[in-house]
Amino acid sequence: MKLLYSIYKEYKVFIRDKAGLAILFLMPVVLILVMTLIQDSTFKSVNESSVPVLVVDNDQDSLSLKLKRYLQQSNFFKLTDTVLSYQDAKQEILKGHYLIGIIIPTHTSKQLKEQSSEKISNLLSSFSGDSNLIQTEATSKSIPLQLLFDPITKQSFKTTITNSIERIISQIELETMMSALHKNMLEIYPDAKPAPISNQAIISIKEEYATSNNNSIIPNSVQHNVPAWTLFAMFFICIPLASNIIKERNDGSAFRLMTMPNAYFIVMLGKVTTYLIVSLLQFFLILSIGVYILPLLSIPALNIGNQLPLLILVALSAGIAAVGFGLLVGTVATTHDQASLFGAIMVIIFAAIGGVWVPTFVMPHFMKIISVFSPMNWGLESFYAVFVRNSTLQEIYFELIKLWVFCAITIISAFGYQSYKRNQ
Repeated sequence: MKLLYSIYKEYKVFIRDKAGLAILFLMPVVLILVMTLIQDSTFKSVNESSVPVLVVDNDQDSLSLKLKRYLQQSNFFKLTDTVLSYQDAKQEILKGHYLIGIIIPTHTSKQLKEQSSEKISNLLSSFSGDSNLIQTEATSKSIPLQLLFDPITKQSFKTTITNSIERIISQIELETMMSALHKNMLEIYPDAKPAPISNQAIISIKEEYATSNNNSIIPNSVQHNVPAWTLFAMFFICIPLASNIIKERNDGSAFRLMTMPNAYFIVMLGKVTTYLIVSLLQFFLILSIGVYILPLLSIPALNIGNQLPLLILVALSAGIAAVGFGLLVGTVATTHDQASLFGAIMVIIFAAIGGVWVPTFVMPHFMKIISVFSPMNWGLESFYAVFVRNSTLQEIYFELIKLWVFCAITIISAFGYQSYKRNQ
């Protein structure tokens, strides 16, 4: 009964704190909606034919026509074909109207055909055995194809685009060489009836996600954002929890509670239980938004799979770690400003090094080492394992144990510091 009354007392205090309610429930809703919309829009811009490309075709021949056709068939680019001067095209890119510009010089196709025919002729002549037929290959210059990029383009994206265009150009060069070889062979064997040239790839690439247990969940922006910002919101519980502890200490409520026939442990357990329930409510709120609200915004729905009990266990472990951290901050801090500032900064640091904002796999090596000390990283890896990899409890139990150990350390530290201050 003492514990129930303690929980009821915490509930009454909690619902009076309107700012705390906003931090705990409104903030994660806004974060999950805004971040998922931004990242989903970025994902679509790279994969759904929306990369704007300006093509200045001064060639108007086979190479430029094939290049434009392949670019359109790739479902990666949105082409605008026009005839502009180099400077005008450069200005269009500089103004941000297009992300990429492709300048195809005049007579590009003609030069490609001539150089391909010359190389094939020299190759065949070298096998004829007749030294009079061997031609010395002329020094040929590469045919310039100018690519212009918007200055804001990231290097990684620029490299991806350049590689894609180079692959298309290589395919066109191969087709031109094959045509030249076909023509030369007909001159050598005029009575032959060669089979048509096939441009079908010999090696094909099949892509799929590495999954286990016949998992059909496809990773997307929702699968990554929901667990990340759920953890971020859970750990922000430290601010209202710490403020609650400091307020009771400053107005004398904590002293009166200590004089009652009630163990201090029961008081703290009431706080832990109340805010743990709040953290689980946060989890279910964000989970519901991912399942029911995001599809209304044309964003893929969150697929929670068939392991909801394991997800609840992960949320419970992350929540208890967050509550333990808030309890420690509230015990050590002496003012509301100290608790708010220190708590917020530490949550941001935990999120930054834990992979909430930037995935750990793109971090430098020394940051990857540091990230394993963030409790948010343990929770995030556990959520990812269940959401995306369809892992079992046996595969994530070590991460969950670390969260419970973190909670035990923070709560023991809070009790130890409280005893130290009381005995002074």
